[in-house]
Amino acid sequence: MKIALAVDKLENYGGVERIVSLIADRFDVDIYTGWYRPDVTFQNLREKRVSQLIPTGSHLHKKSMYRLRGRYLQHRFKTLRMAGYDAYLTFGGKSLGIARRHHPCIWHCQAPTRWLYDLYFEELKKFSFPKKQLFQISCFFLRREDQENVRHVDRIIAISGNVRDRVKKTYGRASVIAYPPVNLARFRYKKTGDFYLSSARLTPDKRVDVIVSAFREIPDKKLVVAGGGPDLEKIRQMASGYPNIEVLGWVSEEKLEELYADCIATIAASLHEDFGLVATESMAAGKPAIAPGDKGFAETVIDKKTGLLIDPNKENIIAAVKYLTPEKAKEMRIDCERRAQDFSEEKYLENLRRAIGDAVAEYEKKG
Repeated sequence: MKIALAVDKLENYGGVERIVSLIADRFDVDIYTGWYRPDVTFQNLREKRVSQLIPTGSHLHKKSMYRLRGRYLQHRFKTLRMAGYDAYLTFGGKSLGIARRHHPCIWHCQAPTRWLYDLYFEELKKFSFPKKQLFQISCFFLRREDQENVRHVDRIIAISGNVRDRVKKTYGRASVIAYPPVNLARFRYKKTGDFYLSSARLTPDKRVDVIVSAFREIPDKKLVVAGGGPDLEKIRQMASGYPNIEVLGWVSEEKLEELYADCIATIAASLHEDFGLVATESMAAGKPAIAPGDKGFAETVIDKKTGLLIDPNKENIIAAVKYLTPEKAKEMRIDCERRAQDFSEEKYLENLRRAIGDAVAEYEKKG
């Protein structure tokens, strides 16, 4: 089948970009995206057919134009004309607009937009009174548009049971699950070293600052932070003067694989995680994961067998690190590697092919 793939952006080494990269290798796809930075995302995408809807260098790329850029991109996807495809696969809220004109359309749902729905009231608290009014009005129209876009979608793929439940609650729609894949050939056990690893992006929602705070109180335990983002300087300042904490910033894919291969275990502290790719990559390398015991991580990590599920505050992280010694971590290796098999690329691709095939067959049946 020839597939049109619409994605809001391709501008880092994130989970969506990783999945799009895999799909581009295994399917005959043309990719349509709002903004594309080939220098900071997966290299294989440079060899694919990628159409960028907002040209590089456009004034819309300026930081001050963020909201206008989003609205413009939604308009571009909604009015885009793509003919000659057997199916249309969409990632992200803005690209959902293609469902109004193109069928069969499959939405690969990472999650309903959190700040628009389940975290709406938390987001609202951040604004002063005048801005609250604008935010409420904006969200009213954005929700209406989002609901209308989803109504036109033919099939929904959720990345976890947690997301499937939220899709049902938010849209009243059923969905099928295709867990994000982990490349089992890339992540391998080498040794149980002397450090714990945080590989999350350095953004407020990932709460890496909580992990760093914990390790500042356990100087005999070593932490390596491998990730970049807007909180990088903050994390570096927090780690300054603590020789047991090393902040690397962004690292190459090869370096990240090496860190997984050599660490004791990985640590994540993000709340409301829709899936948690860190844990499956960690387990593929034979390393247990210390992770929040709710949402996505609870679907992947088996407590005290392939890691520890905790309420990720500073005290609990300290207790988990002290409990998960190198010896205990090494004992979990085989169970970790077995568990990772459930999230292989082949299982993901099998689920994706089935979902696309069913959507095409159902659409053709309707005539």
